[in-house]
Amino acid sequence: MARPLDKNKVKNGYSESVWKSLAVKSLRIGWIEGLMEATRSLCPSIIKTLLIGGLFEDVFPIGITDLNDCLNEIDHLDFKKLCARDTHHGRGYTDQFCDLEQEACTTGKKEGVEIVKELSSKTPIKWMNPRIFNCLYTWYKINPDDPGMKREPLKNPFVSMPNCMIDSHTFEGKAKGVNTPLLLSGHYANHRLIGQRVMKEGWDNLREEMFN
Repeated sequence: MARPLDKNKVKNGYSESVWKSLAVKSLRIGWIEGLMEATRSLCPSIIKTLLIGGLFEDVFPIGITDLNDCLNEIDHLDFKKLCARDTHHGRGYTDQFCDLEQEACTTGKKEGVEIVKELSSKTPIKWMNPRIFNCLYTWYKINPDDPGMKREPLKNPFVSMPNCMIDSHTFEGKAKGVNTPLLLSGHYANHRLIGQRVMKEGWDNLREEMFN
């Protein structure tokens, strides 16, 4: 049974975990207003940490120059540009990303500190949450070198919290007994499925399902 939620940790009707979920998944699907809404309920340092993690889990910048451009967009909350960057799902890297799961979760966890140290001399990144080291390692090993692709950002207004944000990672999801990872949850199998769908259908169908 989930413990009662401290009312002081509820902001605008939801726990911090739901707002974090909104931030991460909004970047994944390119939802500008979802990110903007998350910034209204999360402190800047949390938003920055989540979005930097999302660069390696989803956005897959092309080299150091592109990474620095992404970091600048995060610093300036330029979500229109950030959300227009297609993720590895739409660029054909997702199968490689998922095939490296075991290696990334073992070797990657060990090598993450050294990769961050290398990046620290070339970017503003001086620290990274170790929980994202597997994705950092995968990005570093794949070393994407495609020209980069743009997608049309999702411009839907934020009207209410989509149900898909309340997954098993959130307080509310656990309280409701949500056990099965939802499609936008950051599990390797889901990343693979998103990649397959986006490469075949584009983003529109997946985004539409998010609001149903």
